[in-house]
Amino acid sequence: MKKQVSKNRGVSKVLIYPLAPQGGNYKYLYINSSAKRNLWVKTKKRAFEKSLLMSFLIIPLALLYSCNNRHGENRLIPTKDLVNVLTELYVADGLLAVPPIHLKFAYKDSISNYVDIIQSHGYTKARMDYTMRYYFEKKPKKLENIYDQVLTRLSKKQALLEKEAPPAPVITNNLWKGSESFAVPESGTKNPGWFTVPIKDTGNFILSFTAVVFPDDQSLNPKVTVFFWHNDSSKTEFRINWPGNAFPKDGQMHNYSLTKRNTDPIITHISGWLLDNDPKEGRWVKHAKIVNIALRRVGEK
Repeated sequence: MKKQVSKNRGVSKVLIYPLAPQGGNYKYLYINSSAKRNLWVKTKKRAFEKSLLMSFLIIPLALLYSCNNRHGENRLIPTKDLVNVLTELYVADGLLAVPPIHLKFAYKDSISNYVDIIQSHGYTKARMDYTMRYYFEKKPKKLENIYDQVLTRLSKKQALLEKEAPPAPVITNNLWKGSESFAVPESGTKNPGWFTVPIKDTGNFILSFTAVVFPDDQSLNPKVTVFFWHNDSSKTEFRINWPGNAFPKDGQMHNYSLTKRNTDPIITHISGWLLDNDPKEGRWVKHAKIVNIALRRVGEK
């Protein structure tokens, strides 16, 4: 959510749909910043605010905007049904952000997925356009109340999912002390994800994580590279390589587990690159994400 302050003191101009046509009279909502009860203040207290507002910003305006008013479509969708439709639109928008689901529906026009939801409730896109435009322009307080109902439903859905979801396993002996996630190009267009973890013992070590490399990744042969190493007094580095693992560029999340036994007590570190690649010249960009990174030691010394 972008917030811009208007010229009127005490009034905030809140950007709702960044894809709206320039000058559109419902691209922004003007909200009295001193008001104690409004949609944005209330949602800040909700645990799901961030994910919802992201969805709120990225649903295409084309879904809600149309210059055509065909005969029979200039009637409002009843409030109860509108709440149902909007709730499903935001759930769908969140699901379409998941790479495997996004790829499954990539062949369809980006808007048609949302239109299918509207039609499943017995309404047309034109009627949805008219309803949303009407509330933006003539009944903003009513629209605020409608979105409050949507937020409440999404909150209940999230609470139910969290209650039913099995608890995430806790790794009590995790040697990985850094961030448990890594993404490119967010952390750098060619960042290989260097890491180094000090160790003291011999035994079996397991590096596990979940990774996705997207089809538009431009690196050459993306892979993970891991090795044991130590520096001796002459500053000569000694390495023992782990088995590597190549990453497919399929946009799907894959679980990986690399194992290597250390029998040399002089080894001091486990190091490597989470998103290594073969050398490549020119300008190019990586596009990948690695999550749930864990490193643990198992077995006897």
